Amino acid sequence: MLNRQNWRKDSSLKIQLITLLFLFFVQTSFSLNSQPLQSELIGTPSPPTLSLSFEKTIGPVGEEISLPIQLKSDQKIDEPFTIILRFPPSKLEFKKLGIASQPRREGWKLEVDLRKSPPAFDMSFLEIIATPDQGEFLPEGGLLAFIYFQILEIVPDHTLELTSSIKTISTSTIEVSTEPAIIMTLPEAMFACFFYMH
Repeated sequence: MLNRQNWRKDSSLKIQLITLLFLFFVQTSFSLNSQPLQSELIGTPSPPTLSLSFEKTIGPVGEEISLPIQLKSDQKIDEPFTIILRFPPSKLEFKKLGIASQPRREGWKLEVDLRKSPPAFDMSFLEIIATPDQGEFLPEGGLLAFIYFQILEIVPDHTLELTSSIKTISTSTIEVSTEPAIIMTLPEAMFACFFYMH
């Protein structure tokens, strides 16, 4: 009877020892596997932010105006992206795009694609596909290009607000910040008074 009790006691101790060894092994393996992940998270840089804005533009009906595009980022960006500007074709007619001197010197390439929705929606989409080069235009940034429009018609409050956005490639981690473009449209007589007052 005594031998049987000793056997049971020894077996219980063995089971406890095996359990402790197993738990130690599992905890050690988990710690070793998690260390590279923690290192990767600590060393991962924050994604770059690309900021798009426009200078306010004013012009008379029937005249051609230029809308300056301002671009900057907090890090250097090498991958292509697309600037999209929405405008009503009944009020504005797209004429051309002119790249600014600095990005031209730095080797940037800009291509234009104009997409039109059905006439009932009165909306066109101007897409500017930008391909950066290895120059130093970004991250400091500045004037990227000029969009030339002809003003076709006055709006009731004389202000056109054009919605803008930036589209990146599907695998991109770039974050974007955009502002709308503001164009003031005035009758020719009113524009002359505004011009001389300023």
